[in-house]
Amino acid sequence: MQANRCVLKGAMALALLAGLASGPCFAQADSGKLIVGYPPGQSVDVVARVLAARLGPAMGRNLIVENMPGQAGSLALAAVAKMPADGSIMTLSASAAIAGNPFLYRNVRYDSLKDFEPIGLIYDAPLLLLVNSALPIQSFKELVAYAKANAGKVNYSSPGNGSVSHLAMTELMRRTGIEMTHVPYQGAAKSLTDLAAGQVQVSFDAVAAAQPFLAGGKVRAIAVSSRERVQAMPSVPTVAESGLDDFDMVPWVGLLAPAGTPKATVDKASEELIKIVRSPDFSQRIVAMGGRPRTSSASEFRSFVEKEIAHWSAIVKASGAKLE
Repeated sequence: MQANRCVLKGAMALALLAGLASGPCFAQADSGKLIVGYPPGQSVDVVARVLAARLGPAMGRNLIVENMPGQAGSLALAAVAKMPADGSIMTLSASAAIAGNPFLYRNVRYDSLKDFEPIGLIYDAPLLLLVNSALPIQSFKELVAYAKANAGKVNYSSPGNGSVSHLAMTELMRRTGIEMTHVPYQGAAKSLTDLAAGQVQVSFDAVAAAQPFLAGGKVRAIAVSSRERVQAMPSVPTVAESGLDDFDMVPWVGLLAPAGTPKATVDKASEELIKIVRSPDFSQRIVAMGGRPRTSSASEFRSFVEKEIAHWSAIVKASGAKLE
């Protein structure tokens, strides 16, 4: 019953976050842009609109969200890298675009370390390891045993080639020695729809995307990809505690500006971002959608990005995935 309540709360979270963004309007002398590399309505976009409504006034600007979807967030970063570094431009980016795509796509046109000023972390979003409920699988260990006993017969879905979900499953298979066939889709909705229908048997995906399918009863969560359990679904164990030590594959979202943005502006934005992320209503709703609020100084975020680039580049190389 507790898990069901968590699922229902999570399903409402994006709508509640969107409601936060419709707060009071501020008349600002200056305007700026918050670039988002994902379509309107996705979780990163919804968070961006809430953030713009709060960070803009704190920075003395009317911060307008502009969506530039494409290449899993990389088209937006390529555009931001060429925009004025005058403090008027920021971008909300997920970890894939910063830490994975430069090693996955052949034509990414930016340098993740040289072309941006890291401002701060906002949240991360552990993935759920999901199975079709018709399968006789209740745990991670049972999944491994089932996949070994049915070699060549188990298919797993992902939102696309090279997605975090794909890379996480690749790493899981590498470390367990199991083999499953990858079936990539264009987006999480179709991937999870076919998982629920039994067209594929296994998937890794974000809590927010999985919640409606979990509520429908056709999909079961057997593990979570982070080292710690997810507050929204505390009964679901981690992959690490289920037997795969130190498994930790968690996408994240952070705020950046074009390289050369004045340090005073970056530091001010970082300070205000920390206040926003720590505010009870913002952080509680991130938790409700299956995420974990994260904060950092600008310098801490830079060090974090450097480590994440090393981590995800190794995963991409091990996967053998390459995209045009």
